[in-house]
Amino acid sequence: MADIKIVFTDIDCTLFDHSKKPSRFDKVSIRYLKKLQKKGVLVFFCTARPFHSVKRIHILDLIKPDGMILANGGLILYKEEIIYEPKMDQKEFETLCELANKYDANVEGIRPYDCFLINNNTENVRELFETYPEDIPPVEDFHNQEVIGATLFATKEIDEKIKTIFPKEFYYFRYHDCGVDVASIPHVKGEGVKYVLNYLKIDKEHAVAIGDDLQDISMYKEVKYGVAMGNGKDEVKNSATHITNSVSNHGVKKILKKIRKS
Repeated sequence: MADIKIVFTDIDCTLFDHSKKPSRFDKVSIRYLKKLQKKGVLVFFCTARPFHSVKRIHILDLIKPDGMILANGGLILYKEEIIYEPKMDQKEFETLCELANKYDANVEGIRPYDCFLINNNTENVRELFETYPEDIPPVEDFHNQEVIGATLFATKEIDEKIKTIFPKEFYYFRYHDCGVDVASIPHVKGEGVKYVLNYLKIDKEHAVAIGDDLQDISMYKEVKYGVAMGNGKDEVKNSATHITNSVSNHGVKKILKKIRKS
């Protein structure tokens, strides 16, 4: 029997099924994760969503994870305490906001526990939030703000204009036709997983990581069991050690039961 001590799981399309409207949680898998917690297995969410976004979808009403790797690794919580919080350079954030205003786009500034928009242009915001349901944040002045990262709400036409302004090591990841994750320091889920394992002194031999999208691939090299959802992208499946069922068919529960019996 595999000695699993920690599970890192994505949320969207892994525990949160968007294939049907309205989106719904895989409550069967969530109940199984809670069962594992009672047996001493740690459960960490590892998601592109920042804290306020995770809270808004009410998954925390269903399960209290032992920790969360948020914003693709831009913020890490353990037992509700911040253990990792790199901040975005203020001047770079302000430059991004100025460019967004210039090209009639919008930016969401992400703080550890909340967020804000820089203007009232919500066309692309609404389109993205149709995919990942959220409330539209309030508008605030973007100057002198301390943020851990940002979401740029803009179509692909702006990409090259933005990339010519910032250094190439600047993190710029388009995950939606209307949405881009932006940060001074690259936010990588795998680095977050590595940080947590080192922090908790858990060997990768006892760790599982589960996801469906390209950001999840980086988790797999940091754990023994890298799991791709059945509804995941082909590149993710090709990088995984295991492939499970889709989120609508309780993939998380099924793979964890299989691994623990192996």
